[in-house]
Formats: sequence, structure tokens, C-alpha cells
Amino acid sequence: MILGGTEQKGRIVVFERWFCIYCGKCCMDTEMILLKEDITRIESLGYKRGFFVEWRNGFYRLKNKEGRCVFYDIETGRCRIYKYRPLGCKIYPLIYDEEYGIRVDTECPYGHLITCQEIIEGIELLKLFLKKLERYYNRKVNWRLFRRSINNLLQKCKDLV
Repeated sequence: MILGGTEQKGRIVVFERWFCIYCGKCCMDTEMILLKEDITRIESLGYKRGFFVEWRNGFYRLKNKEGRCVFYDIETGRCRIYKYRPLGCKIYPLIYDEEYGIRVDTECPYGHLITCQEIIEGIELLKLFLKKLERYYNRKVNWRLFRRSINNLLQKCKDLV
């Protein structure tokens, strides 16, 4: 599993074969929750917390500027801190919805191409993210919903085979 990503022919591999096409949809009006280590890692690059962090709805989140993540480069369509991006960004297009559980974000134009293996890899990262979210923000995750949604996703994978 590749956490940091590598470039291949102008595309960035996130999971085993997941490719980003730089459409920027995931960076528009982002509500990305930041973990403490995300903030520390980004600050170590020289960015001031006030530049990229805002407190909203009970969480530290990535700031938006003109409807985009502050790290989104309009000219290149790339993230300025890609190798150091928050854990939630690394997991994308898998997301955890408090109402539906784990799902592939329909905003991502290539979300439908994610493989079952990539979903399994992403689930492990998402579980790690949610455990840290509980610890850092003293929030309760509905683990029953989490497990049920995993089962639903994996069943869909089996149905495709």
C-alpha cells in the first residue's frame, strides 16, 4: 500500500493503481477534517496554522480560499503539499458519512473505477483515521454503521466478480 503516492506519467498513484486526473473536484469547498499530526506535518513545511486551518463545526478543517482548498494550485490542478497532505485526503475517494457509513464519493469522476482491493486498503486507513478522530476530538464513531457499510461494500465487490 502506498500512502504518500508516486507520480507515473503525469498521474499520481494513491492506492495500488488509483489515479488522480487533477480535476480538483475533491479540493472544491473541502470540509476535510485535520488530525493533530496533519497540522504538525503541514506546519513543518513552513506554513502558519492560520493560513490553512479553521475551526468549524467542532473540528479543525482545511481552509478554503475562493471555494478551493488553500493548497490547490489552480494553474497545475495539483495539491501543493501532495506528499504531506492530510490523512483524509490520502483516503479519498473513500469517505465516511455519518448517515450512510463508508462509501465512494460520487463527486470523484473516477470513483466508479476504484477496485475492491483498493477499497479494502482504504478501509484500513479510514479505520485509523476514525480512531484518531475519536481520540483527538472526543467524538463517537458509529462502529456498527462502519462495519455494516464495509459488509455492504464488500458484498458489492463479490457481486461484481
